[in-house]
Amino acid sequence: MLERGNYPETLAPQPMDLKFIDLDRIFSVLRRQMRVIGLCVAIMLALGLIYLTLAPRSYVSAGQILIDKNLEQVADGTTVSVSAVDLEAQVLNQIEVLRSSRIAMAVAKAENLTTDAEFLSPPPSFTGRIRGAFSSLLSPFFGRGAVVDAAPPQASIDDVAGMLRANVQVDRMGRSAIIRVSYEASSPELAQRIARAYGNAVVQDQLNADLDATKAAGDWMQQRLTEIGASQREANLAIQKFRQDSGLSVDQDRTLSDKRVEALSEQLATAQAETGRIRALSAQVQAVIAAGPEAAANNVGLLAQSETTTANPQVATVRTQYANLVSRIAEVTSAFGPNHPQLVALNAQKAALNGQIFAQLQGLNEQYLTQLQIAEQQEVGLRRDIDNEGNADSDANQAQIQLNELQQRSTALGLLYNTFLGRYEEAIQQQSFPIPAVRVITEALLPDSPSSPRTLIVLAAALIGGLFMGLGFGTFNELRERAFRTGAQVSNELGVRFLGYLPQLELGKASRDPKQRANLIHRFLRNQVVRRGSNTPTTPFLETLKSGKLALRSARKDGGGVVGVVSALPGEGKTTFAVAFAEMLVGSGSKVLLVDADLRQPGATRLIASAAEFGLMDLAEGKNWREIAQTDPETGLVTVPANTSGVVGRTNDFLSSPAMQTFLAEARRQFDYVVIDLPPLGPVVDAMSVLPWTDGFILVTEWGKTPRRLVRTIIGREPELSGELLGVVLNKVDFKKLPRYSEAGGVERFVDVYQRYYQVETEVEPAAR
Repeated sequence: MLERGNYPETLAPQPMDLKFIDLDRIFSVLRRQMRVIGLCVAIMLALGLIYLTLAPRSYVSAGQILIDKNLEQVADGTTVSVSAVDLEAQVLNQIEVLRSSRIAMAVAKAENLTTDAEFLSPPPSFTGRIRGAFSSLLSPFFGRGAVVDAAPPQASIDDVAGMLRANVQVDRMGRSAIIRVSYEASSPELAQRIARAYGNAVVQDQLNADLDATKAAGDWMQQRLTEIGASQREANLAIQKFRQDSGLSVDQDRTLSDKRVEALSEQLATAQAETGRIRALSAQVQAVIAAGPEAAANNVGLLAQSETTTANPQVATVRTQYANLVSRIAEVTSAFGPNHPQLVALNAQKAALNGQIFAQLQGLNEQYLTQLQIAEQQEVGLRRDIDNEGNADSDANQAQIQLNELQQRSTALGLLYNTFLGRYEEAIQQQSFPIPAVRVITEALLPDSPSSPRTLIVLAAALIGGLFMGLGFGTFNELRERAFRTGAQVSNELGVRFLGYLPQLELGKASRDPKQRANLIHRFLRNQVVRRGSNTPTTPFLETLKSGKLALRSARKDGGGVVGVVSALPGEGKTTFAVAFAEMLVGSGSKVLLVDADLRQPGATRLIASAAEFGLMDLAEGKNWREIAQTDPETGLVTVPANTSGVVGRTNDFLSSPAMQTFLAEARRQFDYVVIDLPPLGPVVDAMSVLPWTDGFILVTEWGKTPRRLVRTIIGREPELSGELLGVVLNKVDFKKLPRYSEAGGVERFVDVYQRYYQVETEVEPAAR
């Protein structure tokens, strides 16, 4: 219970006490705030139970739909692999279809939900029931109209579709092609009925979509077949008409034209060769003619190349004469020399013959020129014939090309017609045997239990919410804690000795009745002072007083010990402690003087010497303290009261006056202990005037009320006070709550053990005595 040896230097944290997370402190806080946490949990659980009681029950029924493209492939007779991307798109598309208003309207029409009373009039919600309860409570005060018979519920198809879409849940089962369709309703039958209707509606919608698409495709293909057939007939008629207009019936026309062009080309080649030959001969003859008659005889061979030489005897005669003449000249020359007179005649004959040959060459040249002109004209005519034939063939080719185009168009239209005809037949067959790509693999079952509210989840949420709220309020309470609760706080924050705890005492009535006061002192001396509202013995009270005695004994100077009892604020119980401390010292056999120096609020005087006529302030007027002091005949406690008629003069001046100093010095010599009940340190500084003449102060603070910061401020404001404090006492302690504020292993945890120990000791000692 007591912490007599807790000096600051002994409270340094040890290595084993330094923790990153102080679990002991956390558990201590939780235990301290257990009532708050329990209350919050109880409130939240109560709210959860209220919600479970008032919240309407809802049921969920679910079915499963499979997207299976293999069913369509069985009807088509084809095998097409579906990629993961395509499957993903198909599943997502089908999910959106199930959530669409079209499916909702189909379900509403199939189940006739627009006039279904169970669907349109569900039970009121939790908030609706709360509002209804408040309305029922307030209706007697505000009045209530006449009750009108409600008409049968009815809603539009759009409203019903909106209600269905709000309560239907469509989810994909993992990564598969299976879709789970669930519906939540106020009754299990309604939930099952609507969930099954959704499965049937999506299958029927798929069938209708396939039929509509197939029918639309068939109608379009039929229209296209009609258009393509008409186009093909027009193409055939255009071919017949073109053949009649162009005269082209078969491909033989083109073959005859090719043969004519080939013959003309051969003739043109022959004519070109002949023209070249004649042009060469004419050029050679013209060269000889250009050389003159003298050179004509040397080129008489040109006459032999002409085609008319054999037909003209004169040319042959001239050639023979010229050859004989040349031979004769050569003979004469070789026989008679170049100057023979016969050579003259022979040369004359040769010259005449040269002129004749020259004349024939000129005639031959004219003949060649005529032939060349004829050959060139023939060549020009052949070229013209070939060009004409080519133009005619080009026209025929163009016509043939147009004819081929018409034939190709007719052939293409025929192929297209056959293709569309085949597809049209397939569409007609699919209409007669439709197979949807979705099917229901799990029918919606009747739910056995409601899906909401979920009792365990609601209670767990209420429990967790209560814990969080309790922790929040508990944290707020801890953060709001500003006062001293344990002796460890006093030692750690103030650096002074902690003397002990004082319980809350019932002194109100005993303070005015001397008999009751005597009874209180008697019970106090026997360790039976009673706390407020309890019969538990308060031995810690006496133990705390003994700790104060030990502190004073170790600090007193020459003579008796003088101690001042102070507090930070009024009403903290310093007077009670001072009186009890003085009576305890008297009970131990010491001479004790109790001085009531709290001149503004003389609590000790009212408690012990309420009938006194004089007080401490009368010392300033020359009175002796022995004339003022009163002695209790039962205990022998000597008391110097304060003025009972009110405060006179300035109390600070008196407490620091030489008269007060002289009085305390004489009291120290006359008594073993002098206990001074001083004014509080917070409002005034009167108590500091007495500090130099005492052995120290005992500071009394109220447990759980006096702010720690205020005490630290007071001690920091008066530096000499920190060294003169004998210890701190926590007063008005609730020992039932005290263990909550102690850490694991703290002495406050063992309050009950100490009390049982001292209770046994109290009961045994009187018998031993």
